[in-house]
Amino acid sequence: MKLYWQPSVAVNKGLKTVKLTVELLDKKKHDRQAFDCGLSAVNEFLQKQASRQMRQKINRTWLLVDRSEPGRDLAQIAGFLTLTTATVVKDELPATEPQGRFPGYPIPVFKLGWIGVDLKYQDNGWFLGETLLLEALERSYSLSECGGLGVAVVTDPLTDRSEAFFRRYGFRQMNRAFRDRDSLYLPMGIVKTLVEQELPGR
Repeated sequence: MKLYWQPSVAVNKGLKTVKLTVELLDKKKHDRQAFDCGLSAVNEFLQKQASRQMRQKINRTWLLVDRSEPGRDLAQIAGFLTLTTATVVKDELPATEPQGRFPGYPIPVFKLGWIGVDLKYQDNGWFLGETLLLEALERSYSLSECGGLGVAVVTDPLTDRSEAFFRRYGFRQMNRAFRDRDSLYLPMGIVKTLVEQELPGR
């Protein structure tokens, strides 16, 4: 299920087809307050901070929007991801990174700051978490290719479950922590492989 090159995707919900589209967050169009992924920190970011931080050009938030109920005043959010830029220093890199590969000053990376799927869309065989992650990786890889910057994608898991989820895709433990958990690092070479597997014709 690929969304970066495909503006919408349909998934079966019983006898009903649900159309999900990828859209930039717009508080005038999307129902942020109804979103609940089960983690209060993730909910609060989307509901209270994401729109303001986009206006401040701190990050960008994309949504998976359920357009199966066209009469709604505000569209239902099935999931979202937030991307920004960051830097890391070589002492923070995973032990698997060769010594001497990078200089001593900070190096540019892309950061998957937030990712979440509403509880109504979880554990139903749609794999929207994976869809959102691959969407984030594709966008990061495209930006890296176009701009010539960005050696990896990093993220900060909030729970054991989210850490296991990221590790399934090759994310590696870093030598730095966020909220008492180690940050995770995915080299751009692995991002490229995942993207090309998802888009074999590219």
